[in-house]
Amino acid sequence: MRSKPGIMLDYQLALNAQIDKINPNQPATIPVLGFLIGNDRWLVGMNEIGEVLPVPKITPVFLTRSWFLGMINVHGNPYGLCDLTQFIGDAPTTGHSIKNRVILATSRLHANCAILTGGMLGIRSMAEFTLSPDSDDPRPFVTGIYHDRQGRSWRVLNLARLVRLQAFYQIAR
Repeated sequence: MRSKPGIMLDYQLALNAQIDKINPNQPATIPVLGFLIGNDRWLVGMNEIGEVLPVPKITPVFLTRSWFLGMINVHGNPYGLCDLTQFIGDAPTTGHSIKNRVILATSRLHANCAILTGGMLGIRSMAEFTLSPDSDDPRPFVTGIYHDRQGRSWRVLNLARLVRLQAFYQIAR
């Protein structure tokens, strides 16, 4: 009989294989949600989102990295809340205004994580965007940079890749 750590490793590897089958290039038929992280515009596939909500009460968790804001309770389920702005190395999201929103990862990613945003920019279609010629981004959770009809840049967030990054789930200082 395999040890519990071995069983958990097998489970994680199988889960990673399933997530790898997800096409990171958002087809034009999948709607995306626009949101702000710092001053940057981001998109995430609606198929990766569980829910979007106002910022609930945050319970701090001590001895964690500054970008890990703490735990939130959503419908009786705990979620770890990340300030993605700090995680990517920018200044922290300032204050919690009425515009701030929390994006919950879909349950199919098997990660109870939430991302604090600076605000919502609406549901869009990828057909509205063109891939930027300089769309390479060194961060593995950014699957492309696109431009809208007004010439503004938008980064595409792949939540499945983000929640699998060791740096993302290693929250302890």
